[in-house]
Amino acid sequence: MANFQTHLNVGLFVSGAAVLGLHGAGLVTPAQTLPFFALGVAGSLLPDIDADNSRPVRMFFSLFGALAAFVVALPLVDRFLPLELVLIWGGVFLGVRYGVFEIFARLTVHRGIWHSWLALVAVALAIVDAAYWWMGVDARTAWGAGLMVGIGYLTHLVLDEIYSVDLLNSRVKRSFGTALKPFSLADPGSSFAMLVVVLALAWIAPEARVLEDWLAVFWPQSLGMVEALTAQAEVWRDALRQMLN
Repeated sequence: MANFQTHLNVGLFVSGAAVLGLHGAGLVTPAQTLPFFALGVAGSLLPDIDADNSRPVRMFFSLFGALAAFVVALPLVDRFLPLELVLIWGGVFLGVRYGVFEIFARLTVHRGIWHSWLALVAVALAIVDAAYWWMGVDARTAWGAGLMVGIGYLTHLVLDEIYSVDLLNSRVKRSFGTALKPFSLADPGSSFAMLVVVLALAWIAPEARVLEDWLAVFWPQSLGMVEALTAQAEVWRDALRQMLN
């Protein structure tokens, strides 16, 4: 299993490459580049949310606790005194950071359902729905945000599987197959619950036709980019042969 620093470094690289590619294809505006990049990096760390003592899970619940506290406290500004608002904010934050975290830690197992395709789709759809229904952004931007989180999430799962293969000793570790799996065979209840979540999130998601528009633009440009890189590699290869000869 890759460590936190490796996931972060690879997540930074893949997210940067993905958002630059989308920007180059005209699918992401300059103003969206940095937020989408941040979402990709966050997605590359999210699967380890089921690791009770990991840095990503502590960071996630701290940020989620602060966000939840603001969501609860801000509408109450005109109804409570400043000190009371501070106590409300602090109570919600501590309740989420330690209370919800403790419940979540007891209900989850590392490399369980959160290391699966189902979880990837659920998290990406949750971002799409939150961006569209809660933050009020357009469907195109919402699906772009979900796509970036999904790319980051997939990067984490693939990296964990790569680290499950010991190339030097030519052996496969016991952890192989526990990250990049469709669902958790060891916990069918969690898999079924995650499937229900995915279906519910898909039901309320904005129109997905925008993804077809993205694919129609991005796929030909991706193929053109691959062809250009291949041609450039051949030029470098020929130049290297001439130098060696």
